[in-house]
Amino acid sequence: MEIEKHEAKLFNLNRSCEVEGEVIIKENSANDEIILQIIFENTLITAASDSYLSAYQELRDKLLKLGLGLKCNGSCINAVQSAMMSYSSKIYLVEIGKQASLKSIVDIWGYCDINIFPDTEKQKEFTEAWFESIEP
Repeated sequence: MEIEKHEAKLFNLNRSCEVEGEVIIKENSANDEIILQIIFENTLITAASDSYLSAYQELRDKLLKLGLGLKCNGSCINAVQSAMMSYSSKIYLVEIGKQASLKSIVDIWGYCDINIFPDTEKQKEFTEAWFESIEP
């Protein structure tokens, strides 16, 4: 099992301040599962899925329930992942009415100075609107 670590900034929504967190990424090649864990104030939060973005979304939603937002590109409302990228940490940050391009590829863990933290449902609504905006 391959293991990777990333530093991540968390935003405490109750105290309006940034705090540090460490994300542990495990790729289980036996079942093609991405396992994400974050340690925050002696608490371990885990999420897992067969796609990187959906594992990220599960982790992010669990953190939001605890009053914490992840200040990463993956937390942007316009973060989408193609099927070909699903086992990597690469995502697109897309714009309504515009096709995704190589210039819009970013790392899901890259720092993003945001102050609005949508949940997975809001992100999926945006993705649907984006798909509809680029259909011929």
